[in-house]
Amino acid sequence: MADIVDPRHEAYVEHLFQRICLLLGMPGFCLRPLRRRKRGAGAFRSFRYGYTVIGEQSITVDLYTPKTVKPRKFDAIIRVICHELAHHQEPPRRCVYGGRMMRMAHHPRFWKQYQKNVSACAGDDVLGIHFSS
Repeated sequence: MADIVDPRHEAYVEHLFQRICLLLGMPGFCLRPLRRRKRGAGAFRSFRYGYTVIGEQSITVDLYTPKTVKPRKFDAIIRVICHELAHHQEPPRRCVYGGRMMRMAHHPRFWKQYQKNVSACAGDDVLGIHFSS
């Protein structure tokens, strides 16, 4: 089975990713599509849309649905990219919760930054056409 399911879809997502990085002022990031060992077969325990490592400048995004291997909507992919870039803009914080020291990756300032990223993408000429009104 081919490793790339739809090369045009992946090329367009790469173009959108570069546009998002330019719009948010975060150059130097690279996009990697999530590769599964067996596409469309086996158990699907991981339904994560994407992940990033704070020390690196790479973002991994799942471009296809896990079971049917259909391309995800561009709206969902743009939101995942905005979410992962917000992790680099607002890194995890330490806080005291219930008398214990915790590390919060999704704290309130993070969600505010995520909403700013999504609204900036929705207001763009190229990216805004993928958001439904």
